[in-house]
Amino acid sequence: CVLSGGQAPGGHNVISGLYDMIKGIHPESKLYGFLQGPIGIFTGDYVEIKDDFMNEYRNMGGFDMIRSGRDKIETPEQFESSLKFCNDLDLDGLVVIGGDDSNTNACLLAEHFKAQNSKCKVIGAPRLLMVILRMSTVKFPSVLILQPKHMLNKLEIS
Repeated sequence: CVLSGGQAPGGHNVISGLYDMIKGIHPESKLYGFLQGPIGIFTGDYVEIKDDFMNEYRNMGGFDMIRSGRDKIETPEQFESSLKFCNDLDLDGLVVIGGDDSNTNACLLAEHFKAQNSKCKVIGAPRLLMVILRMSTVKFPSVLILQPKHMLNKLEIS
């Protein structure tokens, strides 16, 4: 996973939700956090998130755990390097937690990964309700329930 963009209250909760989900499905699953935002993806700067580290930030709010950044993945070299590091880690999915620009970048990264036949699925996790509403064609309160389920259904865990 990666935190992208400015501070927001729920970043750590998204990470803890992912962590709890993958550990619940298969206890040997690993969750990696790319450090300092998208730059961590294309430079291969990451940390494995383990129980003790996760528990330090659980329900703490913010975007501090793996540090966020405002870099974008833009050049062909950055896209290729991102793919290389995700493949080297044998990732099934990459969750980008951020706002409008971050989720746009996640879409571009997803398209690149798909074009290269990568098994890694890229999921954009909106950090704010207004992002969910802008990105969704559903305009009623159940979007809060539908969006996370939709994201998890796209992420294939093995």
